[in-house]
Amino acid sequence: MRRLRLPARRGCPTRRGCPARRGCPAPVAALGWLVGCLLAPGTLSGQEVAASAHLDRGEVGVGQTFTLNVVLEGVQRFDRDPVLPDMGAFAAFLSSGTQTSIRIVDGRTTASLAVQYRFQATTEGAFEIGPVTVEAGGETLTTEPLSLRVSSAPQPAPGTRGERAGQRSDPGTIGPDDLFVVAEPGKRRLRENEPVIVEYRLFTRVNVSSYGVTRLPGTAGFWVEEFELPPQPRVEQVVRDGVAYATAVIRKVALYPTGPGTKTLEPLAIEAQVRVQRRSRDPFDDVFGGLFNRSSLFGDVVTAGAASRPVELEVLPLPGEGRPADFSGLVGELTVGSAVDRDSLAANEAVTLRVEVSGSGNLKALAPPELAFPPTVEAFPPEVSDRLRTTDEGVSGTRTWEYVLIPRAPGMLTIPGVDLGYYDIAEDRYEIASAAPVELRVTGRAVEDALPGARARGSVEAPRSDIRFIRIDTPRFRRRGETLLDQAWFWIVALAPVGMVAGAAGLRRRRDRLAGDQAYARDRRAARVAKKRLARAAGLAGGDDARAFYAETAQALEGFVADKLDTSAAGMIRDDLRAALLRRGAREPTIEEYFALLEACDRQRFAPVGAEIEERKASLAQAESVLSALAGELR
Repeated sequence: MRRLRLPARRGCPTRRGCPARRGCPAPVAALGWLVGCLLAPGTLSGQEVAASAHLDRGEVGVGQTFTLNVVLEGVQRFDRDPVLPDMGAFAAFLSSGTQTSIRIVDGRTTASLAVQYRFQATTEGAFEIGPVTVEAGGETLTTEPLSLRVSSAPQPAPGTRGERAGQRSDPGTIGPDDLFVVAEPGKRRLRENEPVIVEYRLFTRVNVSSYGVTRLPGTAGFWVEEFELPPQPRVEQVVRDGVAYATAVIRKVALYPTGPGTKTLEPLAIEAQVRVQRRSRDPFDDVFGGLFNRSSLFGDVVTAGAASRPVELEVLPLPGEGRPADFSGLVGELTVGSAVDRDSLAANEAVTLRVEVSGSGNLKALAPPELAFPPTVEAFPPEVSDRLRTTDEGVSGTRTWEYVLIPRAPGMLTIPGVDLGYYDIAEDRYEIASAAPVELRVTGRAVEDALPGARARGSVEAPRSDIRFIRIDTPRFRRRGETLLDQAWFWIVALAPVGMVAGAAGLRRRRDRLAGDQAYARDRRAARVAKKRLARAAGLAGGDDARAFYAETAQALEGFVADKLDTSAAGMIRDDLRAALLRRGAREPTIEEYFALLEACDRQRFAPVGAEIEERKASLAQAESVLSALAGELR
């Protein structure tokens, strides 16, 4: 799910929230617009600057959304973006929006700016939201800390009336029983490194037009293999606790616990766009497809969040009795085979040893076998190739290692066999998969008696020293009867003044256009300004302040598009920005990638989840790629 709403941080505050949009009289709208534009840049005369923060509700359930409101009185803009406390331990950032207002009462004008930050609760417990730091009107303000309680039981949304089981009392609200996510493991008791299939199912009895995963579960303590799911979820109708639901698998993984003990599957959180029908006859009507059905256009679109409950798995250790010395760590089934591409060759020639392991289990984590080759054989590190598939039973298939061997002496060689121990979960005991040794016949002479031109692979041949060249550069020749007019440098010198005059005229014309055409000037400088901002972001990528890095990257993205379109990005909604980019020739995939990257930057600015340095570098490279693509596509 991709969505963009740029906060109105700059320019006229009536771009969003203008009274004229709510049907007020034209003179009042004009007066509000004029007063807002005059007072937006600074502090209102006689009004004290103050900042406060509050929550829309003090208790939510796991997976439900809440809003942190930051209100600024006395001015209509921030000197810098508010600095929010880190809430990544119990909440995931979703989106933000801005509202401005101006009131004139008895000749006294008051202005306020409110920013709403939407989060989704992910962890149960009582938490304190630290102060929000605000810089506005030349002052640094700090709000009071807030308290939030996240409970395991779903809480009714504000304004939601009571319901009976299986009935929705208010079609305009989304209750906790209308939309939820459940993690369903195939088993809850298993052995170390034994696979367990986990399905994350979305249950709904409302019309979901789109959804997006806002928080993936952590993978600490597990080796994870993802299942490939179709782009359009397969919807089923089920009855759960006496209530009819539509359900679909939104994520499916195979987990291999890497150690014994109690393991916890962390919650998976989503945010869904739900179209609430004014008159709904069938709860399963147009589920997951509301955007493509005309009947779904009549209704309101609301945002709802949901998250799965944590699930505990009991992981038993592998038995110590009977464990073979060459135990590979694999739990499942295993067969091993080895072969060479030829059984006879001359000394100093290469032969390929192929070791193939087939079966089921965590084959990707299987290390190559340790083979003791004869001392007269030079062996190179193996190349690994996989032919694996993920099924409901786990990962199965074939892993192959190919060793390049070079015998240096003639004779009969024995390539050692391969023994790999594994734990057969079906038989509840250890087994050993073995491959027999391979015989190899080597002819010819040893490497010491080899011809001078026969060199061992990887060795360095000494440079020849038996020939000494007196002169190795190519002599220069000159034609007889050649004049000055036949020389290229003569014409270059003669025509240089003409070129300089033409260049100066073109430069003057360009400067005049830059001074007189603001749109042209912004378009020409867009790439240069964006590169400078990305360079500053690159300097912040390796630091400790992730917010500063993502803020600088977001400014580069917003500023580039604003300069190219000769407009201010503040206050523009996604549809307006998309339409403007399409008119200028930008392609749809590039626009979607731009929106997704900008939303990711906003998410990390307001609710960082511990982005690593490599993740920041990847975001920086993606920003450079997106801006380069837009620069080439925009006319």
